[in-house]
Amino acid sequence: MSEAKPAERDSRRGRAAGGSSSTGPKGSTGSVRLDGKPKVDSFHNRDGLTLKTYSWQVKNPKGVIFLVHGLNTHVRLEYLRHNVEIVSTQKAILKDADNYYIYKDSWIEHLNKSGYSVYGMDHQGHGQSDGWRNIKTNVKKFDDMVYDLIQYMNRVHDVICLSGRKDGTSGQTSRSGSSGSPTSATSPSSHMSSGSPSSLTQRNNASSWSIHNNLRNTKTPPFYIMGLSMGGNIVLRTLEILGKSKNHNAKLNVRGCICLAGMISIDELASRASYKYFFIPCSKFFATLFPTLRLTPSLYFKKYPYVNQIFNYDKIRNKKPITCKLGYELLNAIENLNNDIDHIPEDIPILFVHSRHDSACFFGGAETFFKKINTNLKELHVPDDMDHVLTMEPGNEQVLQKVLAWLSALCPPDPTPA
Repeated sequence: MSEAKPAERDSRRGRAAGGSSSTGPKGSTGSVRLDGKPKVDSFHNRDGLTLKTYSWQVKNPKGVIFLVHGLNTHVRLEYLRHNVEIVSTQKAILKDADNYYIYKDSWIEHLNKSGYSVYGMDHQGHGQSDGWRNIKTNVKKFDDMVYDLIQYMNRVHDVICLSGRKDGTSGQTSRSGSSGSPTSATSPSSHMSSGSPSSLTQRNNASSWSIHNNLRNTKTPPFYIMGLSMGGNIVLRTLEILGKSKNHNAKLNVRGCICLAGMISIDELASRASYKYFFIPCSKFFATLFPTLRLTPSLYFKKYPYVNQIFNYDKIRNKKPITCKLGYELLNAIENLNNDIDHIPEDIPILFVHSRHDSACFFGGAETFFKKINTNLKELHVPDDMDHVLTMEPGNEQVLQKVLAWLSALCPPDPTPA
C-alpha cells in the first residue's frame, strides 16, 4: 500500500472533524466538547501523588480495556484523534488547541462500538497527574508506574463489583461495569466525592462490604491491558508482577495484553553516537547527582513529521526533555523486563504489534523477547510502512482492526438478553 492513500484518508478525517461541529471552550465557535465526555476522576497512589483518570464506558460491556500511554504524552493524546487538519505526511495544521481531543472515529470510539468499556490514566509526571517531587516527567522508580496501573485496575474492579451488588439488591439483572466512577465509590482520596455526606456513606458501604477482599465471586467482565511504547513495557511488566502473585490476577481477571511498539529494546537508538558515548554511559552518574537535570533529547519522528506537530500542538504535554532520573529508570525498566520474562503467565494471551522500521524501540529486540516468552498464546503482527506511533500514523486503522479482531477471538460470546 502506498503512503499517499492512508495519509489522504487521515487528511479527510482531520477535515471532517474540524467542520461546523468543531468547537471549543475558548475563542472557538461553541462549547461542545469533542473528547467523548469521559468520566474524569483521580486517586492518590501509594506515594500520595494525585493521578488523573478517564473512562469511556458502555452498557453491558463484554470487556474492560485499560489504555496505557507512552513517554512524555498522556492517554487522551495517544488514543483520541486531534483537532488538526493533516494536509500531508509532512504537515498538520492546528484547528483548535482548546478542544484538541476528538472522540469521533478514534481508537476509543471504535473500542466502545465493539462493546468494550475503556479506562485510562495519565502516568505520574505526565498529562494532568502529579509528578514525583512535583516535577513533570520525573519518577522515583519506573515500577511505581506499574504499581499505579495495578492499583487503578483494582479500583475499577472494585467499583464494578460494587455496582453489581447494588444491582443485585435492587433486583436489576443488567451486567455490571457500565456505571459509576472507579474512585468515587471506593477511594477516600477521590477529589470528586470528598467531604459530602453521600461520599461518607459510600465509603462506609465499601468498608462494610470489605470490597477489596471479599468480592472475588462477583462476576466481572474480562480485563485487557494495552500499552504503546513505554506503555507497552508497563503492560508487560504488569504481567510479570501479576505472575509473581497468581492470586492477584485471579481477582483482576486479566485475559489479554496488547503491546504496541513496546519499549523492550532501544538498541537502534543506543547505536547513535550521542547515546552510545554520552547519554547511556553517563546516565547513572547524572541520575544520582543531578536527577532533575534535563539532558536527554526528545524523540523526533522523521518518517511522518506531522506526528511531531500533533505532539507539539498539545497544551497539556510537557515540552521539556525528561529528567535524568527518569531516563536512567527507563534503562533499568528494559533490563528488569527482560530479566523477569519467565514470570509472564502462560495463560494470558499477548499480541505484539511492532514495525520493522521503528526508529525508537528496536524491532529486533522485541522479536527476540517475543520468541523467549514461554507461552503458546502469543502473536507478533508486523505492520507495513509504519514507524513508532502506531495510533497516529498512516495505517493506524489497519492496526486497530487487527487489535479488534484479536480481542474478538478472545472474548466470550455476548450474553443473551434477559
